[in-house]
Amino acid sequence: MKRLNTIILTVILSVLILAPYKKTFAATQSPISRSAAEQRALNIINLNWTYSSVKNSTLPSTNGSSVTQPSQLKNVSTATMTGIPYDWGGLDSLDTSSDGAPWTSFVNAINSGAFAGNVNTSAPYGYIKGTAGIDCSGFVQAVFDINDYKQSTSTLLNSYFTKINLSDLKHMDILDHPGDHVVIFDKWGTLNGVQGAFTYESTPDQTYGGIQGTKKYFITMSEINSGYIPGRYVNIIEDSSNPDPMPVSDSYGIVSNVVYAANFRSDSSTSSAIIGTIPKNTVLKLLASNSGWYNVIYNGQTGWIYSSLITSVPSNSYVTVNNVYQLNIRSNPSSTASILGVLTEGQYAKVTGISTDGNWYKININGVEGFSAVKYLKYIN
Repeated sequence: MKRLNTIILTVILSVLILAPYKKTFAATQSPISRSAAEQRALNIINLNWTYSSVKNSTLPSTNGSSVTQPSQLKNVSTATMTGIPYDWGGLDSLDTSSDGAPWTSFVNAINSGAFAGNVNTSAPYGYIKGTAGIDCSGFVQAVFDINDYKQSTSTLLNSYFTKINLSDLKHMDILDHPGDHVVIFDKWGTLNGVQGAFTYESTPDQTYGGIQGTKKYFITMSEINSGYIPGRYVNIIEDSSNPDPMPVSDSYGIVSNVVYAANFRSDSSTSSAIIGTIPKNTVLKLLASNSGWYNVIYNGQTGWIYSSLITSVPSNSYVTVNNVYQLNIRSNPSSTASILGVLTEGQYAKVTGISTDGNWYKININGVEGFSAVKYLKYIN
């Protein structure tokens, strides 16, 4: 009996020792649409930030000898950079941070004096504290807004992605080579006559150009066939299943579900050209809809935006000009007060107050807040 108890205790201890000390929470993650995930990917890829060699090139005091600076930052004093640098084991993006890091995002890390990036993928220590940036699996984790401990190419398919057939691969699925690399699939195509897939990823590789970090990139079919496994996020929402109501006359929406801005495209397709970006909280008039997209006018241009990035405008909250083309925004509720800006036809300002005599609305648009005459304004809904 004593021997049996000893055996049972040994088995229990073995299970406890071998069991992972951290658990995943795939079931508790918030669902995300393909369009929203793509928007997060592009916001990370297109992030502009300021690099300073004085602040961001001092090697960490611990394991600093295992840190290699990304090529785009070498011999640079101060410059505006686009994209987050590759950082082995890192998870610093727009709203995520590396395990144990004292910052909340990549920009916060840079402003705090972190060393920007580390492309030494052979470093035996994994993530090195004091460095800031994001690696390939961290990029995938940030794009799909997976709130968990840092994932790797070896855990993604076990925790948050299900294996699919290559023939079923769709925009914003992944191609994962466990233990090596992972990319987000954009579309099939050719580059320099070579067949393959265009991707979104974070990589130190520069065969096809770009920074050592987050970027739009390319992977050949021969690479894909060398061990990459197609996968689909378990909490993905198909855009085609989203409500796509036909806008009625004078229908409006507000840009939401993005970190900073939404892409503004020439047509209702992710393969169409990006003609600009529309900041979060911008109010737009909805002209038409097509397969999960809204046709809108922004800054005098007509284009398309994902319908899942648009939410309804609160009633009695936004105004536009009435019977005038352009209306002054003044510092005080007086026709003689200084002019802070203008509200133009096709623009929509948020009402934040009203003058004591009721003749002036206090409005806010694009960071400008002041007063405009009520008689020249009307609520949009």
